[in-house]
Amino acid sequence: KKGMERVCVKQSSPEPSAELVELQKEVIRLQKEVIQLKDDLHAAEKSTFSTTVKKELRSYSAVLSQNCAAAVAPRRLQTALKMANASVAPENDRSRNLMIFGLSESDKEEDSETKDAALKVFTHLEVTPTVTSSTRVGAKTPGRPRPVKVSLERREDLLLLLKRARILRQTDDYRSVYLSPDLTKEEREDSTRLYKTVKQLRLDNPGRKYWVRGGSIMFDV
Repeated sequence: KKGMERVCVKQSSPEPSAELVELQKEVIRLQKEVIQLKDDLHAAEKSTFSTTVKKELRSYSAVLSQNCAAAVAPRRLQTALKMANASVAPENDRSRNLMIFGLSESDKEEDSETKDAALKVFTHLEVTPTVTSSTRVGAKTPGRPRPVKVSLERREDLLLLLKRARILRQTDDYRSVYLSPDLTKEEREDSTRLYKTVKQLRLDNPGRKYWVRGGSIMFDV
């Protein structure tokens, strides 16, 4: 009604009972204990893991030390080194080895004579490489010279000799001599197939020139 005053009454929430307060405190205390237990458990697991790892590492270290001591014993060390060198050296040397086929061979040819014969071939190609070793390879066959394996100091010289090898076909003394890299058995088989293909291509297309370079068949356009 007009003129009447509106009275607002604010109700206050009741105070928590003492029992409820104690329960809340107990919950908080238990939560803290759970957190502390988790921390203790984590620390215990970490300590156990560290101890186990250290123990295993000590055991592994002891076994490794014993194995290494046996492996590098003075008498065995030289043998191991020789075997390692024998397994690695051939492939490393092959990259600087040159094979010469069709080079005439005397009955009692010495290695020095073989080297001189190889150097004469290089002279025709106008290349003067440093030869570290040279020798005939394979078993002797009557009427057929064995190939010559020449080890060069620089691979660059080997590549230059291979590049100029076609010049030998234009000479009277070395028309039947040809050069090749020192190939593995698989590489030789691939090379043989390539040269057979080139030979057939030359027969089928006499007006064109075919040759092998870098493992591929090349031809004049």
